[in-house]
Parts: sequence; C-alpha cells; structure tokens
Amino acid sequence: MTTTCISLKNLTSLIVVVSTLAEVSVGAESHVFVNSLGMKLKLIPAGEFLMGSPTSDSEAHHDELPQHRVRISRSLFLGAFEVTRGQFAAYVGATGARTEAETNGKGGWGADANGKFVQALRFTWRNPGYAQADDHPVVVVSWNDVVAFCQWLSQREGRAYRLPTEAEWEFACRAGTLTKFEYGADAEELAMAGNVADQLLEDRFPDRPAINARDGYVFTAPVGQFRPNAFGLYDMHGNVGEWCQDIYDPKAYADRSGTTVDPLVLMGSPDRVGRGGCWYYTARYCRSARRNRDAQADGAPHRGFRVALTAPST
Repeated sequence: MTTTCISLKNLTSLIVVVSTLAEVSVGAESHVFVNSLGMKLKLIPAGEFLMGSPTSDSEAHHDELPQHRVRISRSLFLGAFEVTRGQFAAYVGATGARTEAETNGKGGWGADANGKFVQALRFTWRNPGYAQADDHPVVVVSWNDVVAFCQWLSQREGRAYRLPTEAEWEFACRAGTLTKFEYGADAEELAMAGNVADQLLEDRFPDRPAINARDGYVFTAPVGQFRPNAFGLYDMHGNVGEWCQDIYDPKAYADRSGTTVDPLVLMGSPDRVGRGGCWYYTARYCRSARRNRDAQADGAPHRGFRVALTAPST
C-alpha cells in the first residue's frame, strides 16, 4: 500500500485527498478515499453492464426482467462498507437528529423473540431487537433518515454525498460479472461472501429457510468480515440490505431498449428500492439482480445503507 497526495481536481487519477489517501489494489487497480468520519469509499469506474436477470434464471422475479444493457457514464466513489452505528451516532450527536422510528408515534420495525418483524415503539436504530456494536451496520433507518444523513455529511465536508442509484448499485455489486452472485452461482458459497440466512439463523428460528452453511452470525455482523468483491466492496450480498435513490417501479425495465444511460426511476410507486442480501435472506434474495422495496418512511432491522459520491468529471 502506498500513500498518495493528489488534488481533488486532478482528473487524470480521480483520487481525492482529505488528510490521507491510500492507493490499493483489489483485482484491477482501484483507489480508496477516506473521509472525516473514517468512511472508506472505493472508486468505481464508469462502464457498461447487463442489468437484471436472464430469462434462463429460474429464480428471477418478474421485476428483474428483461435483462438489458446499462451504461454508468461517470465514475463514482462508493462506500467500501455499510454505514455503521458508530458513524450514524456521530451524526445524531452532532445534529440532535431523531429518526422517523423515534418520532412517528409507532416506532420502527424490529425482530421479535420469534424472529418475526413487528412494528413497535421500542424498535429504533438504537434497538433493532438484537444486540449490536458500533462497528455493525446501522439499521431501522428509513430512506428519509439516510438522505438526511447524506445531507449532513455533504454540509460537513463540502461534497455531494448521496445514495447510489439502483443501476450504480448493481453495477458495483457485479464488478464485471454476469453470474447470480459476484463470485459465481454456488449458493452455499454465500457464507464466504456475506452474512445471510444460514444454519445459525435456522437453529434460532427453525421456520426460517437458510443455506446449508454457517457464516458465524445470527443477526448483523461487524462490517467487512467477509471477502470483498473485485471492486473491493464488502457485504454487497449480505449483512443488511441497502437503500438506493430510486423509487420502486416493478415495470422499470420493461420500456428500456438499446443502452440505457444512468437510469434513475422517480415514479412508479410510493416505495423506494432496497438492494443487496442480508442476515435474514436466503440465497434467492441475495442475488446481484434481486430487487427489494420498502416504504420510504419505514425503518427495518435488516436494512441499512452505504453512501456514494460522484467522482470529478474530465
């Protein structure tokens, strides 16, 4: 690992400097930007990919079809890890912010003693129904909550932090692959790539479907405990699902033809898109193409987020 100091305006290298910036190699050469909260963001290069699932995939849901070509026209920085409880606590401490689960009079959605998701006043990001430490991903945060976090971080640093679009998220997850998961198609290998519904979860909650493997965690794990993908991103297939910018439209792919450039869906339903696998999902729901949804005002015990930052253009 080498340490490099290059201006934000150096468009040749697309490396950003705060106080330090490390240049690392994960697969193809890539760069990591460390911000004032200690969040590591990896450079994701612009490119094209096939978004969605092929009709040959028996596990594909109708909203993943048809598979179509998408171009991500600008490079971006994407969090190498999901935003942690400790990082979210820094935001709350600095602003006094209260999440929707703390102010809506109903509470958030949490995991009860039977592993069922229920809404109750006791469930917030501080208590999702199971124990967490500061290095675990924050959960029970709504889409509105995480957008507010991004706005605060943008003001703090003078940069435009945001959520990734759904297309950016899948492009980053696939990291150049066409398979069900970024590493291939073997569902049992998920235990090496992410914290998903495994035998430990099934032991605790026998009615939950699970893969035939053990990843070491029933609920959330500290971020970055599993192997990264080729872009150096951790937990894309597991730990917690992640909010994206887009509104969820089950027919979003239907009208796309040729190559769609930087798609962002802003109409179609009252819900927002969630992407990625989680500790509660079995293999089918952890695939790179899998689309999920939640009401944007709801926080759940299996959903968090990671931040994005558009890279400088040339």
